[in-house]
Amino acid sequence: MRLPDPFKGHVYFVGAGPGDPGLITMKGAHYLSRANVILYDDLLDQRLLDLAPTDCEKIYVGKRGGRSSCSQDQINELLVEHGRRGGVVVRLKGGDPFVFGRGGEEALALVDAGIPFEIVSGVTAAAGVPAYAGIPLTHRGIAAAAVLVTGQEDPTRTTPAVDWAALAQLESTLVIYMGTRKLEAIAAILLEHGRAPETPVAMIERGTWPGQRTVTTRLDQVTSTAAQADIRSPALIVVGGVVALRETLDWYEQKPLFGRRLMITRSREQTGDLQLLLEAHGAQVAALPMLDIGPPADYVELDLCLRDLGRFAWVAFTSPNGVDFFFERLYQLGLDARALATASVAAVGLATGEHLRDRGLQPDLVPKRQSQDGLIEAFAGIDLSDSHILLPASPIARPDLAEALELQGAAVQQVTAYANQPAAPSGDDLRALADGHVDMAIFASPSSLHNLWSSLGAEASSRLAGIAIACIGPTTAGAAADYGLDVAVQPATSSMTALVEAICNFYRGSI
Repeated sequence: MRLPDPFKGHVYFVGAGPGDPGLITMKGAHYLSRANVILYDDLLDQRLLDLAPTDCEKIYVGKRGGRSSCSQDQINELLVEHGRRGGVVVRLKGGDPFVFGRGGEEALALVDAGIPFEIVSGVTAAAGVPAYAGIPLTHRGIAAAAVLVTGQEDPTRTTPAVDWAALAQLESTLVIYMGTRKLEAIAAILLEHGRAPETPVAMIERGTWPGQRTVTTRLDQVTSTAAQADIRSPALIVVGGVVALRETLDWYEQKPLFGRRLMITRSREQTGDLQLLLEAHGAQVAALPMLDIGPPADYVELDLCLRDLGRFAWVAFTSPNGVDFFFERLYQLGLDARALATASVAAVGLATGEHLRDRGLQPDLVPKRQSQDGLIEAFAGIDLSDSHILLPASPIARPDLAEALELQGAAVQQVTAYANQPAAPSGDDLRALADGHVDMAIFASPSSLHNLWSSLGAEASSRLAGIAIACIGPTTAGAAADYGLDVAVQPATSSMTALVEAICNFYRGSI
């Protein structure tokens, strides 16, 4: 007898954290991976929605001050409606569902409707945002307590729900949510009731996001400082002596790429790992996919080679994509790496070699100069007379390697293992290149450059003017030079890790 799915018919309130998608809990990520429906807030990293199944229904119910949006009653009705359908419903909320997130109101609506629910706590902004600004909420000898308070209410009301006069008397750290609009009034009442004028204050915009901005000042100067710095929502305000510790404990905004705006031009499928590496060093990353990588139009020629790998003396891979699609099809045919037992394997560079190692194969040949020209040089010292060599590649792959190997007496079969087609970038992404919103454009293949010029034509050069160019290796750098671009960053080895390290060094002024 098949047991019913214990998760279905429940609503899960999942806290997404204040911004950085890495702050979601493992439990929250688990429920997202099972969701049939997600009702999600504003100000969430869209990569969290990618954790859901492809057929999951995603409903935006975000609320921002001054904008038309779903009312709370409408959100409650949607939760009840979808909860009654019996699927796995996730209510994805910024921060923690039960800290200024109205999660209690939504849960009560489910109680009234008889729908079971679960709360999955998240990292609230009061904990995550000051931590990313280098500000502890409590610290021995400075603050033994912290008070979380909403700043939406007018503190000058005759009967305020928040007793600002009492808060002014405490030595606790004050963490004020949604307080930018009432900041002048909040500061005035705190000063009036005893908070020292020199009390440190931090205003933290977009906390934990790559675009985080922290401005510190004194309580008696906070209004003028906020106006001068143009502090905007979403921002968290921290009041108390702990703010002074930021000078020593600031870690996030000291990362080598913090505040830098980088654009990746890889395919959508390949952007993720590079984006995570760059963001780990503090960068703000945008994607401009210039490639669509996918399977070939048909597998006829590739399948013939895969079923007869024993006749090849060498299989030479010229890209990580070639490795991935080659092995994906090999597995689909019921074969595995043992089919290559009699062949030697070559990789054009370290990244391609790493993909082979992930499949259980140690490459026999990796050139010192990581490019097709380097691979040609490496093969030059090997007797290839009457050898059969397989080159799995894309249909637009350069013919140079195949031609060079044939000149050495080899019988070369260059077969299509994957398709590499131009992508259609959005107008907003393309405009960002020309609007001063990008500090560096990163190219990981010549195809990205070719496709960008195909999309923009003569405008490509002007769109890239003033933007630093980074290329993963000599082949890509050569293509950039062909288009008249000056390459600012090129790592010594062609790998994503080396590329990111070279970009960090560039902005540190090491190169």
